[in-house]
Amino acid sequence: MYKQYPLSLAFLTVQGCPPLEHVKAAAQSGYDMAGLRLIAPHGLELAHPIVGNTPLIREIKTTAADLGISFYDGEVFTLLPETDVESWLPVIEVAAEFGMPVMQITCEDPDLSRASDNLGRIADAAAQHGMKMAIEFMRWRSTATIQDAARLAAASGRDNVGILLDALHLSRSGGSPADVAALPAGQVLYLQLCDAPARQPADNAACIAEARTGRMFPGDGGLWLNELMSVLPRDITISIETPHKGDSTLGFAERAEKGMAATRRFLDALDS
Repeated sequence: MYKQYPLSLAFLTVQGCPPLEHVKAAAQSGYDMAGLRLIAPHGLELAHPIVGNTPLIREIKTTAADLGISFYDGEVFTLLPETDVESWLPVIEVAAEFGMPVMQITCEDPDLSRASDNLGRIADAAAQHGMKMAIEFMRWRSTATIQDAARLAAASGRDNVGILLDALHLSRSGGSPADVAALPAGQVLYLQLCDAPARQPADNAACIAEARTGRMFPGDGGLWLNELMSVLPRDITISIETPHKGDSTLGFAERAEKGMAATRRFLDALDS
């Protein structure tokens, strides 16, 4: 039954949604938690800045408390050759104020030593708030595969660094459920769940477009999701990340509802 999995509304499912509406959509659709974008991925702009806006932070916290929604993950640091970890500290502080247990991080630094050093430093800052860093691998980034992510996590030498497993990125980087099963127990911190056609996109540009706007609902595509779920803990937190190519005609709440309904159907069917 889906009730055994904590469910969080991912940023991309309601991409473009102001954070207050994001929280309300999560509550309306039956999510346990919500994830918020606190810092833009490298090369993108942040449509609704939160860090530094004290009145907005207070209003988001109050609204979430009133609606019974907690926060799970904050998006998303990007490790670069020129990364200044000190500039990220205000983001960590806001994530801690929201009670987020996890911050996402990606890597665009090909130098493992430098990247792992910076990762270790931000992980130390996060640890002061009981927070973990989750490395998200994507085939177009320097940390492209699940093995790359595991290598970076190990090189950091920190026990509060693990892996964010995105089903789409696992597929598109050539990975499989067997690669997940080969990881040390507990290294996968949580799962971003969606589906997709089994056939790979033609190139990285198509892969990026698919990831951001063209995913499928769990159970509607050709990925090995049943096998993937079988190698993950039965209480792993699931972030429902289903930005769909039909979303442009839907309101934010309807996008959240459709992602939740499809995920519930998929999870219920696992035990049927």
